[in-house]
Amino acid sequence: MVIMVKVLTWILSAMIGVMPLAPVDPPAPEPEATQTQTFTTARSLLDALEQADHDIRTFSAQIRYVRIFEIQGDVQTRLGWLWYKIDPLTEPVPVHMESKPEVRRRSVAVKFDTLLAGGRQDKSDRVWIFDGEWLVEKNPSERQFIKRRMVKPGQVYDPLRVGEGPFFVPVGQRREDMETFFHAALRDSGEGLSDEFDPDRDAMFKALARKLDGFIQLELKPRDGFPEVEDFALIRVWYDPQTLLPRASMTVDPLGDIDVFELFDIDINEQLRTIPADAFNVEIPSPGEGYHIEVMGGTAP
Repeated sequence: MVIMVKVLTWILSAMIGVMPLAPVDPPAPEPEATQTQTFTTARSLLDALEQADHDIRTFSAQIRYVRIFEIQGDVQTRLGWLWYKIDPLTEPVPVHMESKPEVRRRSVAVKFDTLLAGGRQDKSDRVWIFDGEWLVEKNPSERQFIKRRMVKPGQVYDPLRVGEGPFFVPVGQRREDMETFFHAALRDSGEGLSDEFDPDRDAMFKALARKLDGFIQLELKPRDGFPEVEDFALIRVWYDPQTLLPRASMTVDPLGDIDVFELFDIDINEQLRTIPADAFNVEIPSPGEGYHIEVMGGTAP
């Protein structure tokens, strides 16, 4: 459960920079890279991120997730895919809004298929899906399927807003909310990507720093007294300076464990490839598939 929440939290946080938070106009032309954008303050970047989402209907990318365990010293890497889509306009009432604006239901999914750990590379399928109502964790290797209802039937839920959902999304929120929960600052792209005590980790971080050279880094330090952000000690997010698309993220928890995510081969609005038809499928597997099934907030077969 802990790793699932961390993974979904980062996916949503990374995506929020390109996902609509409010009623959306009809689809605009696909976003194109423009001249390099520069920012002098974290506030100006947060303002820009609120406006950087209006052309996105689908989003897909390859994803690399590196988990660094502080006490054990272990490093695990998972490779896979991230998918996102926004549905046609609907009219239910979002749980955090008193008015009734038209909103769109959003779905996000990640599928890891490769695990690298201890010098080995193994096939290891893990799937997480949030379809706007249900959160599914599926482990085909161990035949486990867990399904949790996160939204009441008939409501459109915004799991991305601070204090509204089971996941706290650390970036791309309304600037006012972000400044309430975090001390936000712009940093040089390579800041925080070194380790003077561990040569292997230092080499890993410096390789990442070379890839992110010239990107915009946003540093977020949680303010004291807010349980919504107590699972984080520090968050760093890197954005492409032309598109403001998220490209990498690092989170440090209070125990010192580190999660690093990178996005590659980004595709917007299915210009390069079609998202798999079953990417957001949250249906319960049939009995013949041999899964152990848990359903929370609904009815198991």
